[in-house]
Amino acid sequence: MALGFINVTLAWGGTSSSTNKVSVDRVAPMQNSNGVNYIFDQTWVKNLLNQKSTLLEINCNGTWVLKSLGFGGSASKIFSIGLTQWGFDYTFDVRNCSLRGSKVDADYNYTKSLTEKQALDFAEKRMKNSYLKDKIFYQLGKAMVIYRNNNGPIAYWRWWEWMVKATSSSIDLSDIEIDDSDPQNIDPEYTSFSILYPYLINGQEVWEQYGNRAWITLEVSANGVMSLNARLLPFKWITRNSEKLTLNDITRIINNGWNSPRRWVTKEVKFDKPQKVLVLFNLRRNNKNYLYLSSWIGLKTNLKADQYAQQPYTMIISDYKIGNTTQ
Repeated sequence: MALGFINVTLAWGGTSSSTNKVSVDRVAPMQNSNGVNYIFDQTWVKNLLNQKSTLLEINCNGTWVLKSLGFGGSASKIFSIGLTQWGFDYTFDVRNCSLRGSKVDADYNYTKSLTEKQALDFAEKRMKNSYLKDKIFYQLGKAMVIYRNNNGPIAYWRWWEWMVKATSSSIDLSDIEIDDSDPQNIDPEYTSFSILYPYLINGQEVWEQYGNRAWITLEVSANGVMSLNARLLPFKWITRNSEKLTLNDITRIINNGWNSPRRWVTKEVKFDKPQKVLVLFNLRRNNKNYLYLSSWIGLKTNLKADQYAQQPYTMIISDYKIGNTTQ
């Protein structure tokens, strides 16, 4: 039995508006204290709010973790287990349903370089490892690069070193003939990449409340996959109810920059393609953490989350008031 998702039927209906484009006559600009105008389509957001929503409390099923890994018995007295497989040390947090894996004797002093394609090939090979595939995940989306390490391409610095040597020697660069009849693309090189495989439920990506996908992530260097992290998902699902947000609530939350405000260079942030998404989020009450899977509204922009991330910033807002820390 593989650790993975119980087959969940999404509670909302209707057609996703992810393929639509924002209509200018229906957008509502707002301005926060930093002078940034947030623009989103109120009509589409309202339509999404009117769809049926999902709120499930999740409990980690530690016994299922043990059985799936080939260990029998109850998890009541076991909070973590570790084992070595295929040159990796794996630690399973039975209590919180999470996994940490690291290459045995890994050297994190990266001096070699690699391209994005090489990194993705390394990641794909590791994910096809039968041990991972049978016991860690159920359904994954397409791999994506979320971080490129080295603060810029190594290829640039190699070119710069060559230029310094060339200009400091007797070579006259003006006399060099360049044949541009057969241009070739040279892929930039980096010291490491962070690669994410998003979890899917019924083909739909699962997110976390701060705009990141729920995932398996791998750190890849020229020596291959160095480490991986995953939230396992052998959960028990309990249906819950809570007060839903209104359009006015969402307008106020967006205007406040939600609970993850950005210092944008631009004075206008345009949210495009609002859509329903599934999100895992934590709720802390009486010094105890609770985990929920809920329907949210994702508002995507064309702005990068930061200078290194390749995915656009997406603001995620819960359908329910308990899911948003900023009101």
